[in-house]
Amino acid sequence: MPDSLLFIGAARQQGYSAHAAQAALEAVYARLVERQVAVQRFYIYRTSDGGGGEGQASESTMRQRVLLAFQSADTALAFAQSASLGSSPRLIALSLDQALAVLIQRPTISALLIAAEDDYTVAVNTLPSGLRIERASLIELLAGVTP
Repeated sequence: MPDSLLFIGAARQQGYSAHAAQAALEAVYARLVERQVAVQRFYIYRTSDGGGGEGQASESTMRQRVLLAFQSADTALAFAQSASLGSSPRLIALSLDQALAVLIQRPTISALLIAAEDDYTVAVNTLPSGLRIERASLIELLAGVTP
């Protein structure tokens, strides 16, 4: 887990212990193994609006978002094209640890959804199937482990 220190650092900034962060990370990795997801990097499609800037609206008025991650760049691009999300897709590669750090640092992101690789056809305005990691569940994991 080379990037685990990033997630542990983000969790500590949010007030959780390193022990709790490590235990939460191991629990998420166990879920990935259970679902047979074994990639090192995930690909996130980013829209040109950047998801809103700081200070534009209060956290309570901003809409909840889902961080949609794909196991391959090809699948991410296929989704972006089939959903007509933009003329020039911009992909960002993130490790699981980085994606989880984003999830706990940004309250407007309610979940990380790791899309199933075999779900290429998605109806308009819907998300693909896959492994969903709720922010609230991750926070509960972090809070439920004692140092």
